[in-house]
Amino acid sequence: MESSGKHHQLGSYVIGELVGEGGMGRVYRGVAEDGSTVALKVLRAELAADEDFRKRFEREVKLARRVEHDHVVGTIDWGEDDGRLFLAQEFIDGPTLRHRLAETRILGVEETVRLAGQIGAGLNAIHESGLVHRDVKPDNILLDPGGGAHLADFGLAKDTEATTVLTRLGQTVGSVEYMSPEQVRGDVDLDPRTDVYSMGCVIWECLIGLPPFPGRGGMQGMWAHLYEDPQDPLELRPDLPSDLGWALKKGIEKEPAERPRSAAAFARILQASA
Repeated sequence: MESSGKHHQLGSYVIGELVGEGGMGRVYRGVAEDGSTVALKVLRAELAADEDFRKRFEREVKLARRVEHDHVVGTIDWGEDDGRLFLAQEFIDGPTLRHRLAETRILGVEETVRLAGQIGAGLNAIHESGLVHRDVKPDNILLDPGGGAHLADFGLAKDTEATTVLTRLGQTVGSVEYMSPEQVRGDVDLDPRTDVYSMGCVIWECLIGLPPFPGRGGMQGMWAHLYEDPQDPLELRPDLPSDLGWALKKGIEKEPAERPRSAAAFARILQASA
């Protein structure tokens, strides 16, 4: 940030340290007028000038404010200051699940099942609001000091009741390693089971140490989601309960109708099988 006082302020919020950066902008620790800590997501300057991205950002805010749940990052406020669009959200003082996995590589069954229950509950709240997240991945799951999981980043969320989708022509949205087959195909009518698939990939990575189709970016990764069977998780980690291996594969079935009907149902299947 620039050194002048003006550029250390966004609306009524004081900007603190940089805590993260993504394709759409940066996230800073901020302080509200009442002294509380918030996460300030600031849209990149070149994107703020792009009308399509501006619409997408404003839409993210409207969608996020529709969801209130303990395991979904809460949206507090949004605004524009000197041409900079920003979003104020609940501050989760902890790492992402991505950072946790980078430290430990794999998680224990008990911890993974607990996280699955929380992720599933958060996704159900999103789905009950008429939304599909479309970018469930370890980077978008924040962990609080107690180890609780919180879903973040509605930048790719799709309103299931909307008639238009704010993505550029021919653009596939999502992260390849966690992308459902229907996302790869570019299907418009996505439902909550696309998030179940992505959640399945995340839980697979927690237990195995790698997503179902590792090391394959771009077209190779997309092809794998569409047509390849993953390796048997019990071959990769023989100490897992056999029923849990079955449950992992159930979450990433190619056909949506063959997956659990909801994220919460998938979490219950994982718990029962463990």
